[in-house]
Amino acid sequence: MTSGTTDRPKAGHVLRYVYLFAEEAARGRDEGVKERFVVVAGVEGRMYRVAAITTKGEGRAGTLLLPAPVASAAGVAPGSSIVVSEFNRFTWPGFDIRPLTKDAGYIAGRLPPRFTNTVIDALVGAAAVDRD
Repeated sequence: MTSGTTDRPKAGHVLRYVYLFAEEAARGRDEGVKERFVVVAGVEGRMYRVAAITTKGEGRAGTLLLPAPVASAAGVAPGSSIVVSEFNRFTWPGFDIRPLTKDAGYIAGRLPPRFTNTVIDALVGAAAVDRD
């Protein structure tokens, strides 16, 4: 599957999404502050789990640094990290998913399968923020 397709994303695909962090939800927000890249970390039927990708996570607890070649291949900024202390859960397609451009689909890139498995393993026990 190539970037820009309209197929349903699978684990490891990178999407644009308005991610709601747990701390934002605890303060009463019902929508995230901005669009950001997320990685699909699980799919069960139409139920999706996504983890935020941030450019401000390097060295912070609860994040997993994307190696430069992985970030480049996935189409995200070098030095980006994945937040593995929490994830958003929603029913596809949800209200917060954003197309790349008009008629371009949702998939911006993809993490390699081995690194995707590392992300999924790191999310075991992470806090869920329900978005439905």
